[in-house]
Amino acid sequence: MADFQELKKQKDDYFALHYRVLLHMLNLEIQGRNEPVLSFLNQDEFEKLAALSGRHKTDYYLFTYFQQFPHIVPSEQLQQLKNRMTRQAMRSLVQMNELKSLCKSLNQKGISYAVIKGPHLARMLYGNAAVKVSVDLDVLMVNPDDLACFHEVLTAIGYACVEQHLMNDTWKKRLYISAKRELHYFNRMAGCTVDLHVKPLVNTILTAHRYRDFFEDIELVAFEGIMLPVLPAEKDFVYLCYHAACHRFSRLAWLMDIRNFYVQKRDLLNEEKILSIARSLRIERTVCLAFIMLNILFNVDIPKKVKSTVGNSNLLKKLAIQCLRAISFERAEDLKFQARFDRLVFLIRLNRGFTGKADVLLSVLLRHLVLLFFRRKR
Repeated sequence: MADFQELKKQKDDYFALHYRVLLHMLNLEIQGRNEPVLSFLNQDEFEKLAALSGRHKTDYYLFTYFQQFPHIVPSEQLQQLKNRMTRQAMRSLVQMNELKSLCKSLNQKGISYAVIKGPHLARMLYGNAAVKVSVDLDVLMVNPDDLACFHEVLTAIGYACVEQHLMNDTWKKRLYISAKRELHYFNRMAGCTVDLHVKPLVNTILTAHRYRDFFEDIELVAFEGIMLPVLPAEKDFVYLCYHAACHRFSRLAWLMDIRNFYVQKRDLLNEEKILSIARSLRIERTVCLAFIMLNILFNVDIPKKVKSTVGNSNLLKKLAIQCLRAISFERAEDLKFQARFDRLVFLIRLNRGFTGKADVLLSVLLRHLVLLFFRRKR
């Protein structure tokens, strides 16, 4: 097995002080230990730490920690963090109500779909949908031919399609969806966004056949008086790993969700089934990489079956280093050309086989061509 223990020892080399403090706080939360990290934070130090926590969507953990040790920060700063937490909780509750409204309408119309992440995941992992900060609601379409039906339902409950200028032109719509795989809807009154995923996996123009059976085992769960169609536990876990890996685990909250999912459901999750699902989709590297990152940052033991899959993979070690660098980015650093180019190389390496790698290049090229073409047409 590659020397990930050595990488774990070196991880602090990738992080500035405020990153190391936040990671230490998150580890104390995981271990259930109550001990102060620092004796005191002045206003500048606190604001830097709070801004970092905001980017990584870990305010809940930060606020919980400072509640235990209020003497570490000035009372004014603690109140600011509390106010931000209150606004986030209100936003999460709005998203939960919007999810209920959307799913109720879809259920009444008999439209097939699946819900991922968002309020359902928050309720499952944390017992409270207001705890987890979600940027948007994510809905997977089971049948791409139902796009018009989804559009009708979403517009009827107050959402407008951000890409509306494409919806009336069949070939433009198909080209855009092939390149982007999702449409975005925004409800101005609720301040809520829905990401409508036309296909479950990204960069799959040439490899769409890999997910043809992806929705064959959808399960129904009760949620706030309605039934939500969701992915089975093992497939849901694989999807969380895949989504975060595609973004190089650049948001610590994603890793905390994966960690909590695995720890809470360890006795129920079938590790062989997790790897089997990942192999069938040819994304097992994303699952292995997720466990490697959990091991490096949060001391989660890598399961034996995953260890045997990882083997002596220097490639995964290099990918893990790329993830550490992405996590350590300061604000807007990920938008720079070098960061974008590094992510492209990362995705090519992450994918298995020539076709998968070619799919990444083709999809990225097509996305840029589509955006450039439509920008000129508008």
